[in-house]
Amino acid sequence: MAMMISKFHKLIQSKVVWYIVLGVIVISFVGFFTPTMGDKAARTKEQDAGKLFGETVSRQELRTAYNNIYLWQILTTGRMPEMNDETVRAMEESAWQRLAILRKSAAENILVSDQEVIQQIQRMPIFLNQSNVFDRNAYQTILGQLGVSANQLENLVREQAVLQKLMYRPVQAALISPYELERAYHMYTDRMVLNYAVLPRAQVEKEVTVSTEEAQAFFAENTESFRMPARVRVSYVEYAVADFIDQAEVPEGAALQVYNKNLDRYRVETTGDVAAVEYKPFEEVEAEITGSIKEFSARRLAIEQATSLVADIAPKAQNAKPDFKGAAAAAGLTVKTLPAFGPGDPLKGIDASAPFKQAALGLQDDAYSSFSDAVAGKDKVYVISLEQRYDSFLPSFDIVEKEATKAALARKVSQVLSERSAEIQGALSKALAGGTSFEDAVKPFGLTVETTDEYDLTSQTDHKYSNVLIPSAIMVEQGSLCEPAPVEDGMLFAYVAQRTSADMAVGLPAIRQELISGLSGVRSQRLAADWQAEVMAEAALQVNER
Repeated sequence: MAMMISKFHKLIQSKVVWYIVLGVIVISFVGFFTPTMGDKAARTKEQDAGKLFGETVSRQELRTAYNNIYLWQILTTGRMPEMNDETVRAMEESAWQRLAILRKSAAENILVSDQEVIQQIQRMPIFLNQSNVFDRNAYQTILGQLGVSANQLENLVREQAVLQKLMYRPVQAALISPYELERAYHMYTDRMVLNYAVLPRAQVEKEVTVSTEEAQAFFAENTESFRMPARVRVSYVEYAVADFIDQAEVPEGAALQVYNKNLDRYRVETTGDVAAVEYKPFEEVEAEITGSIKEFSARRLAIEQATSLVADIAPKAQNAKPDFKGAAAAAGLTVKTLPAFGPGDPLKGIDASAPFKQAALGLQDDAYSSFSDAVAGKDKVYVISLEQRYDSFLPSFDIVEKEATKAALARKVSQVLSERSAEIQGALSKALAGGTSFEDAVKPFGLTVETTDEYDLTSQTDHKYSNVLIPSAIMVEQGSLCEPAPVEDGMLFAYVAQRTSADMAVGLPAIRQELISGLSGVRSQRLAADWQAEVMAEAALQVNER
């Protein structure tokens, strides 16, 4: 992280480089902070997004909360979040949670002074120079490139300060007792050797079958899990960034400026400790730098063309309809149409770096929301038009019989595997209590015993079951069974054959603070998550369908 921030600071000293670094970020903000079709957005009918604490939340409030989370991620990490369906859903949930906590804070009258806001902004790593001093030029440049005003940033930082003050209350209980510290020490430093055996899932699968009636019963019990998601069918036109390269201009001296301001990027690595620092000659990297600048300039030209098309598509009079195909034809563009798709479906032939799916699924069947703004990726820029929306629905059994049968079989196999594992665990416990070795105890079940190398919690291992074996034995004493643990190919039974403890009086002082910090952090996160869940339960969130 420190290395990334250091490099980031070096980049912000060059406006030209900032155009390159923030190119994708700025593009991604189309429709977020600086929408290219402000008139269209203003004419779009505002709807309520839902309710919190029984009070209405507008879609604008929800968008603002979503955008603030997005912006804070960039400002605190120096990079844009990787946007996919999972990320979007998580950010939407976080936006609702953010609004709920802020509304709760309003009721509690939590105040943040202007001085607190200023101090926090001036301490943000992204605005510091290489001497870790607030750099006003960097501050203004970054806000300008993100299209965010100083007032917007101050409001965001004020919100974050309120959230931090509220979150401080539940995490004050994250104190660590001496007993917990001792237990953590042994968990962290004890070295163990395990014997283990696996009951193969395949062995159970051979014995289990599912009838049509059982599959139908499973479908009836779990109908909602087979719900087909909402889908859309869209048409689109695309602008290839490569087509604008010849038109792209590179300001005179820009490449040399990038080179001079970012020499460390072109440093030649040497093995000698006292060797003179060497850099790749400018002539060697000039073409690469120029190409990066031209690519960004070409992308901006493509966005401008796409934005111009969006203006031509928009209705020209009240009650008129958008003319996507007519505008595309007039511009000499080929309209392509995709088969209907939902959130989890792959899109063939679409630039994966573009938020195409997100934009398409957000289109609505009305005059001003049935077509998108410019949707930009690394290699292509799109304008999308809605052809048809298909609502989510519950299918009949005959449509999903194959999937229902497979799911019913998987559940039945898991049930049988669990029952058999309980029987084996009981038999192993009884045999071990009678003095039988683990190896002899598993023989009646035809299982093969394996033995691990000696390891501790920090050991680096590529053992097939390490992610299960290591945590399952953390709290288990020598000569005892671990709880059966499911693994990909069956159920795992483990026995602690050896556990060696290090002298706590000697080892604990060296890692005491590290353990306390780790334990406090984990407990703080848990307490904070519990408190947030309580707030959301109190808020009684109601989400309106779009």
